[in-house]
Amino acid sequence: MRDREQLLTLIRNVLNSNGIVSIIDQDMASFGYLLGLEVAAEYIESGSYTWLVSYEPLQSLLRDMGRLGIEYEEHLGKTLFIFDAFGSMKGIEPEMDGVLTLRGYLDDNVFVLKYGRLVSELIETLEPRPESAIVVGHLESGICRLFQNPLKVQRRLWNLFLEVPLRLSAVKTYLLPECPGMDDLAYFYSDLVIESFLENDERKLVVTKGGEDEP
Repeated sequence: MRDREQLLTLIRNVLNSNGIVSIIDQDMASFGYLLGLEVAAEYIESGSYTWLVSYEPLQSLLRDMGRLGIEYEEHLGKTLFIFDAFGSMKGIEPEMDGVLTLRGYLDDNVFVLKYGRLVSELIETLEPRPESAIVVGHLESGICRLFQNPLKVQRRLWNLFLEVPLRLSAVKTYLLPECPGMDDLAYFYSDLVIESFLENDERKLVVTKGGEDEP
């Protein structure tokens, strides 16, 4: 098991190579997913193009960002964009510039189609057009509460990620108890997987895929 700073360095190295990192919480109280937001903060605060995707209520994401002291307001709508997947499926209108949702009828298939169109349209509006961006999926396990066939939707979203005409890197976070089976997809698509769990009331983070050659 590596310490937190070693893990952050390992994640940075993978992202700098346009790789994909998944952080999987094996239980509800290990809070490994916050590691993903710590990394996102570095990109946000440097003005790099960052796309946060929340499958939990938007206030949950904003609360976690506030807890970590992430100063996002000046970047929102400029180089930082938040896609509120939860709000899209629940028909909640965004109240902040830079927070995007899908409107109208949505089901498993329509969501993926509209989401892909939204991403393409957003890229076309960016000036200058970026060559790369980072995508951070905040608690994507929430997908299991939003869709009839969440694993199918997630698989199609992974494939959509590969079609975007930018160099993308990604951090995806999951609470596994909320969405069993999601870890299989994470392992298949990810270059690096970190699992978080409690052992004797101690929070632990362990690399379970990738990173063999890292310190």
